[in-house]
Amino acid sequence: MNDLEAAAGHVVLTGQVRSFTVWVGDGRKLTQTGRIGLADARYLVEQLGTGDTIDPKIGDRVFKTKSSEELGHLTQIVEWAKAARLVRVSGTRLVPVKKNASLLDRPLDLVMAMLKAYPKLGKSLFPSGLSRQSLVGDEFGDLSEALLTAMFTHEGPCPASLLRAVASDMIAERYVLGGLTDTQLDFLRGTIETDVSIAVTALAALGVAALDEAGETVELTALGRFAIGRNRGMPLPGEPVLQVRITLMDVVDPPVWRRVLVPAAYSLDRVHQVIQAAMGWHNYHMHVFRVGEVSYGRDPEGILGYLEEKKVNLADVAEVGERIGYEYDFGDSWEHELFIEARTEAEAGEIYPACTGGEGACPPEDAGGYPGYQQLKEILADPSNEEYEEMRTWADSQVGDEFDPASFDLAQASARVSTA
Repeated sequence: MNDLEAAAGHVVLTGQVRSFTVWVGDGRKLTQTGRIGLADARYLVEQLGTGDTIDPKIGDRVFKTKSSEELGHLTQIVEWAKAARLVRVSGTRLVPVKKNASLLDRPLDLVMAMLKAYPKLGKSLFPSGLSRQSLVGDEFGDLSEALLTAMFTHEGPCPASLLRAVASDMIAERYVLGGLTDTQLDFLRGTIETDVSIAVTALAALGVAALDEAGETVELTALGRFAIGRNRGMPLPGEPVLQVRITLMDVVDPPVWRRVLVPAAYSLDRVHQVIQAAMGWHNYHMHVFRVGEVSYGRDPEGILGYLEEKKVNLADVAEVGERIGYEYDFGDSWEHELFIEARTEAEAGEIYPACTGGEGACPPEDAGGYPGYQQLKEILADPSNEEYEEMRTWADSQVGDEFDPASFDLAQASARVSTA
């Protein structure tokens, strides 16, 4: 921890954000458009050492800086301070968020707060205009998490090509690109490549990633791996982890079960995410945990009688040898049993939560519960059945591949669970 604190204390960007927040003091006036005034911007560029050039000279011509918005590095410092809730806009003034002032004296916590705010930086990192539209910036809330996950779960340096592929795949899923010409697609690929480089450069400035431009790789630093893990609720070495066997009740031939390692301090709403990821559900429907006579779940209207699942941890309701019920999709009523097999300790260098074993495919969503799924399996096992082609097409479309009730891919399950 001392080494991490020291590393965090030497990050230039956090020092700039800290100095900027101190400069804000009790409050600073903004322009009518909500920007730092140009006079203040000139002062901050020099005092913070942002590297921005005011009134740049190109050839014999001087281009007057008209707004602080043109100063990219300063703008990022300001927007990162806002996103991390160190400062906020109140009317036409920039004021401190007093409850977060103590972060300025805790470098490691400040890095973690800024990393947590990283997904909010889409507009400031990737400004769009008449000549440029950044789809990476538009989708950065989710895309940034996907990039961090790729780096976090990759063993060793992560190829930049992998990160570009992650971004390209997510954009292809969310936009209709079929009508683009080859020239337009080439331009889009170039834009994505540039924007992914901008995204990882920002992480490097925060001290959480190291770039090897010659080798075209990005690798998380020890500071980055710690910060990402803690932001995701990963336990420190030695903290308790529970080994849980999740069994889909009634389903046999083959049975469907998963074995997962879950931080004992995970709240039940996080455990829900682990179950969904491990099993392969898509979280389309409602769910509930049952511990004895008590039910925990989401009950925003207060009509189901559930206790709030976010307010109770797994270790609070289950010890080794005990069982918890979990129902998913109140229409199909998929009943699961969570059996607490063992209590262990988190090991350094390991990723939690983790899926360590399992058997059987997750049934397709909306298969009709146990009775409907049993009938589906019987039809798929008999190509001569008059419903075979229809049900085969439906089942395959539900999972995006050829559905096989006996299939289970541990690597895919582990990858899903690592992000839960």
